[in-house]
Amino acid sequence: MCPWPRIQGAMLDEHSLQVTYRFDRGEPRGPHKKGATWAGRGDCIDCNACVVACPMGIDIRNGPQLECINCGLCIDACDEIMLKVERPKGLIAYDTDAAVAARSKGDKAVYRLVRPRTLYYAAALAFVSGLMVWGLMTRSPMDVHVLRDRNPTFVRMQDGDIRNGYTLKIANRTFQPMQAHIAFEGVAGASLKTPGMDATSGALSVTVEPNQIRAVRVLVTAPADGLLHANMPAAFVVRAGDADQSIETTFLSGAANTR
Repeated sequence: MCPWPRIQGAMLDEHSLQVTYRFDRGEPRGPHKKGATWAGRGDCIDCNACVVACPMGIDIRNGPQLECINCGLCIDACDEIMLKVERPKGLIAYDTDAAVAARSKGDKAVYRLVRPRTLYYAAALAFVSGLMVWGLMTRSPMDVHVLRDRNPTFVRMQDGDIRNGYTLKIANRTFQPMQAHIAFEGVAGASLKTPGMDATSGALSVTVEPNQIRAVRVLVTAPADGLLHANMPAAFVVRAGDADQSIETTFLSGAANTR
């Protein structure tokens, strides 16, 4: 499922440096006996060490292939064999198809490292890298998401007050514990509490561990006489140090159905 081979096939051309079998030097290939002459033949002894070493199971001597991941293991395997048969290393090396083709014709190999393709890729990489650096430098140390209860949408308390339930997911993107203060705005007289804690008309305080996401269950209760609409716009305001976020939500009361 790795997309690299397809990307590689689209990005590379005959002037791209990649793992290459230098057929101009290796052919014709064949077994070689110690002490025999190398005249009239290539340096490849057809030992298949490069095929055995390849994690993709391909034969690099067949030319560039989509399966090749340019790991270079075949280069190391071939170099070991070349040392054993007392031939120069580099039969398989990082080279270009254009250079190998030029040498096979007796021409001088030319390496065009700077060309329109490489300039375009360099500009694209610089642009993407700049976006990533800008994103890291400007991102908030805190991220907050609010999920409201769907069933029941609201609860009418014994004294007539209306309660809504929410789950806040607070992400601490720093390397230090974060003390987050949660407030609720938009509904007059609203009080907050989490299960097991007393209600407060102020802000709730929770601690979020470094590089962690904490889910906080928050119950918001408001007096019924202050709820003029069945669906009232509201917002959770979460502050932690210099960071603060306001997340819009709604407070449901069913007021239109009870008056």
